[in-house]
Amino acid sequence: MRDIHEVLKTTWGYDAFRPKQEAVVRSVLEGRDTLALLPTGGGKSLCFQVPALATGKLCIVVSPLIALMKDQVDRLKSQGIRATAITSGMDFSEIDNAIESAAVGKTAFLYVSPERLATEIFLARLPRMPLGLIAVDEAHCISQWGYDFRPSYLRIAELRQAHPKVPVIALTASATEKVCNDIMERLAFREPHMIRGSFARPELALWVSRGEDKMGRLLRIIEHVEGSGIIYLRERKGTVRISQFLQDKGISAAAYHAGMSFQDRDKVQQQWSNGEVRFVAATNAFGMGIDKADVRCVIHLEPPPDLESYYQEAGRAGRDGQASFAFLLVDDGDESRMREKFAASFPSISEVRRTYQAFADMHHIALGSGQFESYDLDLRAIATRTSINVSTVSHCLKALELDGSLTLSDGARTPSRVGMRASDRTIYDIRVKDPRMGPMLEALLRMHGGLFEEPAIIDEGRLAKHMGCSVGNVIGLLKELDRQHTIFYKPRNDSPTATLLTPRRDALLLMLNKEALDNRQARSRARMEAMIDFTFHSAICRERSLLRYFSDAASADCKRCDVCKQRARSSALDPNAKGLRIAPVPEDIELLRWRSSERPAPADRMIRDGNT
Repeated sequence: MRDIHEVLKTTWGYDAFRPKQEAVVRSVLEGRDTLALLPTGGGKSLCFQVPALATGKLCIVVSPLIALMKDQVDRLKSQGIRATAITSGMDFSEIDNAIESAAVGKTAFLYVSPERLATEIFLARLPRMPLGLIAVDEAHCISQWGYDFRPSYLRIAELRQAHPKVPVIALTASATEKVCNDIMERLAFREPHMIRGSFARPELALWVSRGEDKMGRLLRIIEHVEGSGIIYLRERKGTVRISQFLQDKGISAAAYHAGMSFQDRDKVQQQWSNGEVRFVAATNAFGMGIDKADVRCVIHLEPPPDLESYYQEAGRAGRDGQASFAFLLVDDGDESRMREKFAASFPSISEVRRTYQAFADMHHIALGSGQFESYDLDLRAIATRTSINVSTVSHCLKALELDGSLTLSDGARTPSRVGMRASDRTIYDIRVKDPRMGPMLEALLRMHGGLFEEPAIIDEGRLAKHMGCSVGNVIGLLKELDRQHTIFYKPRNDSPTATLLTPRRDALLLMLNKEALDNRQARSRARMEAMIDFTFHSAICRERSLLRYFSDAASADCKRCDVCKQRARSSALDPNAKGLRIAPVPEDIELLRWRSSERPAPADRMIRDGNT
């Protein structure tokens, strides 16, 4: 077994672990089932990657987030580590090859969605996999009390039946005590064992600002806080309006949401990461896989639906340990809008059925077919077919996902891929005898080794340049070879997709589990009420309130948040005083007092209307 510090240094270049990481790694290496409850930015991925590399055995990583799986696989591959993700959009031969590679020891990390665990092709290979560790990411999804419970997560415990001695590590950034206990029970922990990192962020000042002029307060924050930041909104159209508003004020900003193409999203993220863009106005699609250290502020222009989301998003500020700010800007109408959105997020069974039928009709999916097939998702087209608004269509699909009927992907980039289907003898004959197809196969084999063993990501542009022809000609030849079953060719797809987890059913007979729906609605309501209480009605320290929610006791008030500063000062700072500044140290945060009686600016009304 390799030394864990040597693994950490040679693979990632780190000299030391972050708080609690080493304790988690050593617990796993001792063979103990371990729940790692580490806050956002706590480095959860290293907690299973380091022990897996130290032992040299296969690690199966179960995660519902396709974008995050692909990001981690890409990072591992860039370090020369063998890693594969089984995701929607892969065809049978690709999936078969990936699982077989894991079974024969050619893969160090196999990332799978929980839905794939129940497939025959996976279960057949599972007993002979050289498995050393099972990692369950976003583990709160296995708990019925979690904020994103998924029935498919319950299948994870079946992995243990084939490998009863293999330890399990469950990881999450935000879970209450009740959720933690439920995770350990559902994953069949041999004994309860949790390692909890502190949720306290001493470098982060939590500040809730109430008033009507959100845009005025936003501009003042941006003017006085140094460094880069993220501005979170709940709907896509708001991100575009805010980024344009800031650009009109001469502030470097860009919009980011899941409706953008992968290329546009990647461009925005790269520009923000390297400092070309200072602020990103984004939905919660922005954040997964982000590891930018010098984010000085996160600004919410409306309350998130729950404290779990708020904590994760706010926690993206100050990852370098330097003093930073999390601002939540609210007005008197935000509480009622939260309740309205909550009521709209639980559509009727009739709306769910109409959405399901429209989706099946658009893709000509026959009854009893389509299981594990992925289809492009066009919410507006479904809304037009059903006469249901886009937001409700989205909630209908979410209801189907949480019921286990399908799984959604928000446009994670799926690059073009090619693999060989025909035998090496057949391929040789075509290369020698076919003047049209031969050069194409020759180029593929020269540029991508191992195509007979596993698929490769290809770039049609590079192939065209190599062959001295047009990209269109290359794509045409690849498609023809695919139709002939000589190769399989999956063109790039950046669109959102939906993957059916069950064969297509008759929409008229479609039923959702009413008890499960009622329970989920009750849990969501409780989380919303906790967020409302924190935002509008709490009179205690913000950090203490947040830590109490996550069952993490605070020894003292933070003395940095708006509640603590208001209590400490007998009178409010004159909002018209000259020389207002925001210095990046917690002691100066009392200067952040904004007027609450100003009339809404036109831009403020615009963004509020856009999010109603």
